[in-house]
Amino acid sequence: MGLFDTIELYDDVHLPEYPEGITPAEDVDWQTKGINRPSMMTYRITADGHLLEEEWHTEDVPPEDRPYANRDDVEKGDFLYMAGCLNRVHDGWIERNDYHGRFEITHSFEELDALVTYRVTFTHGQLEGFERLC
Repeated sequence: MGLFDTIELYDDVHLPEYPEGITPAEDVDWQTKGINRPSMMTYRITADGHLLEEEWHTEDVPPEDRPYANRDDVEKGDFLYMAGCLNRVHDGWIERNDYHGRFEITHSFEELDALVTYRVTFTHGQLEGFERLC
């Protein structure tokens, strides 16, 4: 499976040949491995065709607020003790007006029992379009 990035679509972003009767495209968290190295980042494609990248920082989570740190069978040095020790905090969005290239976005729809894939093309930071691959 590996790392991936998430792509969010604003309302009014139109995907050609989008299947009918399933979750609207703007309500889907699309995945990509095609922008830089996948590192669990979040990107947005705006209605006017711009690519935004989320800015964030992390904050420490105290042990009492972590999912496993308070369990009797988890000791301080265990891996599970550290699970959830950092929380990602949203700082805003930066426009990637330098992005030039193509990447694919995918989502697996249970309703279709299929993976839906689009190729996204940007030229110097501006969306050129989407192409349905499968």
